[in-house]
Amino acid sequence: MRERRIFVTQDEIFDGTIIFSPANLHYLKNVLHFRSGDQLTMFDGKRRYEVVLEQDQEGELIGKICTASEENPDFPVKVRLAFGCVRPGPTEEIIRHGTELGVESFFPLILERSTRRPETARARWGKIAASACAQSGRIIMPKVHDPMKLEAFLEVEDVGSCLIYLAPDQTALPLGMILDVHASDCVTLLVGPEGGLTEQEESLLAKKLRQRRLPPQA
Repeated sequence: MRERRIFVTQDEIFDGTIIFSPANLHYLKNVLHFRSGDQLTMFDGKRRYEVVLEQDQEGELIGKICTASEENPDFPVKVRLAFGCVRPGPTEEIIRHGTELGVESFFPLILERSTRRPETARARWGKIAASACAQSGRIIMPKVHDPMKLEAFLEVEDVGSCLIYLAPDQTALPLGMILDVHASDCVTLLVGPEGGLTEQEESLLAKKLRQRRLPPQA
């Protein structure tokens, strides 16, 4: 039988007991049809919990934590994805499939050719990442940053030592060749919106790559 894994927040955990949010309680009871005595795995983005379900004094389901363990990173190489903001549907697909493939953090970028310009990360994005973690077997939740302009993104210290722009240019080097030469335990991939970066944005990026001695575009 396939292992069921549910994401819970720290606000749901109290001294070895999980008091489920209304959404999680509905999912457990009415979708998965779990009952008292059932065992399952929970995770909060950093830790894994083996839980047995019980009923509280009011007859509602709660989770008793049997074991809790810190989890190691899902993958030996951290992959971060910076992408031009697009319509809600494609953005959700980027986060869903990126999470399943092992992306460690997402940087939505507000670029000149972006078709959407949200000011903050939507709550739904975090729920999609949590669901994708549960489906793919990941424990550690990726972080979805607030949308930011390219200038701000290039100043983020968390970008890592290997920033690669996936350029729609026939003269760009193959990605595999760049990774072979510039081995790193943290790689950030930058993908522009439809139409790519503008000349001004490419100039800004090239200047930053030269300053940091980062690999060229792929």
